Amino acid sequence: MKRSSLEKLQADFMRHLLNGDEAIFSHVGNIQRMAIYHHAYRARLVEALASDYEQLQKLLGEAAFAELCRAYIDQHPSQHYSLRWFGQHLPTFSGYAEERGDHDWPAEMAQLEWTFTESFDAQDAEPATEADAARVAPASWPVLSLAFHPSVRILTLWWNTLARWRAAKEGEACPEPRRLPEPTDCLLWRHNLTTQYRSLEADEAAALSTALSGGNFSEICGALADVLHDQEQVPLRAAGFLKTWLNDGLITQLLCYE
Repeated sequence: MKRSSLEKLQADFMRHLLNGDEAIFSHVGNIQRMAIYHHAYRARLVEALASDYEQLQKLLGEAAFAELCRAYIDQHPSQHYSLRWFGQHLPTFSGYAEERGDHDWPAEMAQLEWTFTESFDAQDAEPATEADAARVAPASWPVLSLAFHPSVRILTLWWNTLARWRAAKEGEACPEPRRLPEPTDCLLWRHNLTTQYRSLEADEAAALSTALSGGNFSEICGALADVLHDQEQVPLRAAGFLKTWLNDGLITQLLCYE
C-alpha cells in the first residue's frame, strides 16, 4: 500500500472512531466489525470520564451521565495520547461559570472534581516552616510575600456542592441540591500525598486571594481591613492565617523584596 493510501486509510479510520464517519467503509468489507471498534472506543472514553467524575456519575445516575459524556465526546474529541486531559473541558461544556454563578449543580460538581484532579497532579515542592518565618527580620515583614505550593486552588461554590460531594464519596445520604444564600470559597491543596480541602471564611478568603496574587504582608493586612469590623484584629488575624498556611503545607517560600 502506498504511503498516501495508508495515510488516508488511517485518517478515515480515525474519523470513524471519533464521529462515525463512513468513508472507511470504502476500504473495508466488514462494516459490523468497524461499528464494534467505533462503539468500543467511545465506551472507553465514557469510562475515562467516569473515573475523573466519579461522584458526578453517582449523583446524575449512570444513564444521564453517559448521555452527557456522549454529547461531550461529540464536541470535544480526544486530542492527546493520554486520557489524563480528555475530561478537562467537561465543566465548561456543562455550563460552568464561576464568576457569574449562573450554572446548574452538575457543572459545579464537575468543576470541583476536576479541581481535585488538578490539585493532586500538581508538581511537588518542599513546604516552608514556622522556623523559616522566625528568621524573617522584623523590618522585612511589611514587604514579605509568599510563594505557594503548586497544588493550591481556590474554587468559588454557588451550590451545596461540597456537602453533596462529601456525602456521595462517603456513601452517605446526599442532601438535595440547593443554591447557597451567598457563594463560598473552597480551598484545595495536596499535603503529604493527600488532597486536602476546607471551606474558607470571608476574611481568610480575602487574605489568601491577595497572597496568591502576589500581595505582600501589608497588602494582605489591607485586604483583611476591608472585611473585618475590628481593625485591631487585622495584624493578629494575618499572623494567625500565616501560621495556619505554614502548618498546612501551603507555603513553599517566604520572600522579602526590600
